Amino acid sequence: MSDPRTIASRILGAIDWQNEVSGFCQCPGESLHTHGNGKKDCRVSVDGAPTVFCFHSSCIAAVSEVNRRLRRVLADCHEWEIALPGGRVLRNGDVLQHGGEVLRRELLAQGHGASRRGARTWSYEQGGERLVVETVRALAERCRPDLLETFHWPYDRILADSPLQVAGRDPEDQFRTWLKLWPAHCHVWIGDVYSSGKPEHRTHFRPVSDWYQIGPVMGNYTCGSAFKPGSFSRSNANCDGTRFLVVESDSLAKDEVGAVFAYLNQRLHFNLHAVIDTAGKSLHGGFDAPRSGRIEAQLKATLTVFGCDPKLFTYSQPVRVPGAYRNGKMQRLIWLKS
Repeated sequence: MSDPRTIASRILGAIDWQNEVSGFCQCPGESLHTHGNGKKDCRVSVDGAPTVFCFHSSCIAAVSEVNRRLRRVLADCHEWEIALPGGRVLRNGDVLQHGGEVLRRELLAQGHGASRRGARTWSYEQGGERLVVETVRALAERCRPDLLETFHWPYDRILADSPLQVAGRDPEDQFRTWLKLWPAHCHVWIGDVYSSGKPEHRTHFRPVSDWYQIGPVMGNYTCGSAFKPGSFSRSNANCDGTRFLVVESDSLAKDEVGAVFAYLNQRLHFNLHAVIDTAGKSLHGGFDAPRSGRIEAQLKATLTVFGCDPKLFTYSQPVRVPGAYRNGKMQRLIWLKS
């Protein structure tokens, strides 16, 4: 019975194993990197859907090709097992979770590949998309400390790096500048959390042009989504499809969450449009929305591990609007894309 770690070493070279299934390796696309290399930039994991992951973005094509090869070769090995402490066994397709628990492949395959349940050998395809999501979640757990260090982007640096210097603008200017992020045809909701659900709340759902005249006086919340004309309820069913993904964390400090923003923008290429200081303990980053439900599920798993609020994947979730006040402090843009 082949050891997947031996096979991974044949493909990638020397691996500095950090646990039974994952370790640091030389990136197969290192020659393509446009920035300096670090010893912890690239990691391979052989559990779940075996994956090589690198923090650099210029090597994606080379890494993707090696991932296809790694998964193909390990699939050809049929069954393999790794002995874990305490007499436990990890098989191909199982995921070693944070804390040492083993997520069994049979659980991942439930509801997927039913016609193959009687097959003598298990394949990665049987785990389906859930296998990929759980693999992504496990990788995020392993990479989290290095990500916060590699992409460190503290509050003062965010302010200084803004393509447009917006932090010092007055409330009306802040609000109108933020409105420019929206296409002109959009109907945007602004209000308090409960300014929704009744016909009289229709006044909180207005075209961008109306809000230019009114200002942020009708509340200090908005949404990352626009709504259909005539809406009076802030619900997913009323969203019109125009959307920003808003990312925030109540567990990461303002000097820490910037690393998540930088990672999404620089490594995953979800364009960052704005960063808003909520006048509380958190920052809100506004990004391009995921292009598919599959990508969204993987991103949600990753960001939840990083300490971000999964509720903001709800299209109609309230978020802070710049130019309004919270306990006497202004919610304000501190970074804005030019």
